[in-house]
Amino acid sequence: MEPSHPNSNELHIGPLAPYEDRLLHALAFFRTNRNPAIQAKHCLSMYLRQSENRIMREIEFYARACGMEPFQLLESIYQNPEKADRMIRESLNRDISAIFNESNFSSSEEDG
Repeated sequence: MEPSHPNSNELHIGPLAPYEDRLLHALAFFRTNRNPAIQAKHCLSMYLRQSENRIMREIEFYARACGMEPFQLLESIYQNPEKADRMIRESLNRDISAIFNESNFSSSEEDG
């Protein structure tokens, strides 16, 4: 059995928006009256599996930039995200974690 990441069981999310909360409860109800928290975990797992190709394409892009195999970078992100961030930043001379930071968007971009 694969060792578990130390934070794997510490996934906590805030409340959902009212509509999504109702959808989750309905899905749990129709799936043998599951606990909504368990249903949410199943939903997240399904989303991740369905998004695997898109996620792995991004991993492949950054792995290539770092001179690594995609699964090496994936494991590095899982085991030591700070090291992975540093490797990517050094390879691209760019801090990718800041690209989508809200402070990078001006108020004119938000208005238009």
